Amino acid sequence: MEKFGALPRPVGTLRHGRSSIRTILPIAVALACFLFLVYGFAFGQGIKFWEAYSRARLSPQAAAAVSRCRSIQAKPAPPLDFAKRSQSDRFAPGTKPILLKNAKIWTGEKNGTEVVHADILLDKGLIKGIGQTNLAKILKSYKDDIEVIDVKNAWVTPGIVDLHSHLGDASSPELDGASGDDNSLHGPILPWLRALDGLNTHDDSYRLSIAGGVTTALILPGSANAIGGQGFTIKLRTTAERSPTSMLLEPPYQINNSFPDPDLPLRWRQMKHACGENPSRVYGNTRMDTIWAFREAYNKARQLKNSQDVYCSKVNAGKYEEIATTPFPEDLQWESLVDVLRGRVKVQVHCYEAVDLDDIVRLSNEFEFPIAAFHHAHEAYLVPNVLKQAYDHPPAVAMFATNARYKREAYRGSEFAPRILAENGLKVVMKV
Repeated sequence: MEKFGALPRPVGTLRHGRSSIRTILPIAVALACFLFLVYGFAFGQGIKFWEAYSRARLSPQAAAAVSRCRSIQAKPAPPLDFAKRSQSDRFAPGTKPILLKNAKIWTGEKNGTEVVHADILLDKGLIKGIGQTNLAKILKSYKDDIEVIDVKNAWVTPGIVDLHSHLGDASSPELDGASGDDNSLHGPILPWLRALDGLNTHDDSYRLSIAGGVTTALILPGSANAIGGQGFTIKLRTTAERSPTSMLLEPPYQINNSFPDPDLPLRWRQMKHACGENPSRVYGNTRMDTIWAFREAYNKARQLKNSQDVYCSKVNAGKYEEIATTPFPEDLQWESLVDVLRGRVKVQVHCYEAVDLDDIVRLSNEFEFPIAAFHHAHEAYLVPNVLKQAYDHPPAVAMFATNARYKREAYRGSEFAPRILAENGLKVVMKV
C-alpha cells in the first residue's frame, strides 16, 4: 500500500482569513459608530431605550404609573428647536409676507437708547431680517407675493407685553353680565380657578390696547383673594377660531389633557397671589388670617406632593406590587399648588407694604417655592435685602411707572424706587 506523507498545508487559507478580517473589521467599526451616533442622538432627545424596553414589558397599570411619575419630574422649557424654527406656531396659513420699508426702529438695546433706520422683513409669523434691503431682489425671491409698506420713517418698536392685565375678565365697557369675572368671592383660597374661563372675546380693550402697541398680555385673576387662581398669557390679535382658547400663547397641558405629553415641552403655568389690604377688606380679615390661609393651603399641597413622591419612589424602585391597588395620589383642587411646589408655576404676587413682602418671602422659604415677581410693591425699595432672601432666587419687582399714593398701602411709593432696587441687584419691570 502506498503511504502518503503529511498533507500539504492549504495554500492561501491564512491569507484568506486575514482578508476576511480586513473586510469585516471596517464594517463592524462603521456599524458600532452608527449605533453610537444613534444612541447619542436618542439620549440628546431624551429617548431612553432601556426604559422604553422595560415599559413594554410592564403591565398596563405599572406602565401608566411609570409614565405618570416621569411626568411630574418634567421642567418647563422652550422646545429644543425654538431658536432655529422657521415658522411661528401661531402662524395663520395664507398670511402674506410683509416688508416694512424705511422704519425708525427703537430696539430697546443699549439701555433703551439704540435707534436703527432700516427695513424689516416679516414672514410666517417671525422677523426674518432687519437691515437695508434690495427691493427688487426681495420681490423676485417672493415672486411678488409680498406686501410692501413704506412706513416713511415712522417709529417701529417691539410689541409691548402687559405683564399684569385683567383684559377680558374685568370687561370694558363695564356692563351687567359682562364684568366682574376677574374675582370670585367664594373664599380667599381658590387656586383651582382659571382666568381663561371668564375671558370675554368681545372686550373693547383688546383693540384699544393693540392701538397702544400691546401685543401680548398676562391675564391674571384679580386681587380680592389671597390665592385668586391661575393666569394665562394671550395674544391680543383676533384669531380665525374667535375663541378664548385660540388666543392662548404656549398653553399649559392642563387646558386639554390630564398630564403632559412626553413628546412636547412643558409650558409654564401662572398663579396669582395677593396680600395686604385687598383680601383683608373683601373678607373682613386681618393679615394674620390671610397668611394663615396661605399656610393652610400650601400645607395641603405639600402633603399631596409628599404622597406623590412616596408613590413614585416605589414605582422607580420597581415595586409595582406595592402600588397595584393604589391609584396615583392627586386632587384636582390642589394640583396647581402642587405644581407650584415642583417649581413649574410662575407665582405673581400683588403686594405693597414691607410687612406683606416679608410675610410672603417667609412663606416661600417655609414651603420651598420660587416667586416670579412682586407686583406694585411700593415699599420694596425699603427692604431690598428681604426680597433677596426669597426661596431659590430673588423675585423681580413689577412697578407702576406713573401711578402711586392712590390708597394707604401705596402711600410710601417713591419715584426713586426703581433705581434703588436696580442698584441692589434686583430686576425691575415698569408697567402702566
